[in-house]
Amino acid sequence: MPRSTSSIRIVQEPLSGSADLIDLYLRAYQPLGDYYYRYRTEVKAYLKWLRHRDPHGSFIAYDGDRPVGFIATDSRWNHGTVGAIHELVVDPEYQRRGLGRALLLRGMAYLRSRGCRVCELWVGEHNKRARAIYQALGFQENGRWGKWVQMMRSLEDLPEGIHLETALVGSPPSTQIPSED
Repeated sequence: MPRSTSSIRIVQEPLSGSADLIDLYLRAYQPLGDYYYRYRTEVKAYLKWLRHRDPHGSFIAYDGDRPVGFIATDSRWNHGTVGAIHELVVDPEYQRRGLGRALLLRGMAYLRSRGCRVCELWVGEHNKRARAIYQALGFQENGRWGKWVQMMRSLEDLPEGIHLETALVGSPPSTQIPSED
């Protein structure tokens, strides 16, 4: 059943190893084959590592109390000149509605605010939907390592005052995505 995005709010908060976030991660990655951790203990340890890398660099999208997406960024990557997006997860029921784009914009704006000039991420070579989103937001392929593609983008040309409410498909133009930064 398609979900509405009008009630989505994006909150800046450290990732936890909660069952809800672990379930979200596993649901989102299950169709992608070999690009993810399969065991709950691995996912929990990974979320802890993400939280440790940059406790302020994660944003969680909620529909009510239910987490439906998150992004984990790292403003301390490569001595702080390059910001990394380590993880972007969107619940399959909420995909294709602009939530991934909204989370990416929020994450990139955070990295820029922390002084990062460039953003990098790694994506599975066969994850064509994700690669298309990244390319649409200005990321370009910068290299490969096995099944992974490195993509990079300058953060200096992000528009000032990004309006996240325009990123969500189906949200009325006047609807805002509240943040608790």
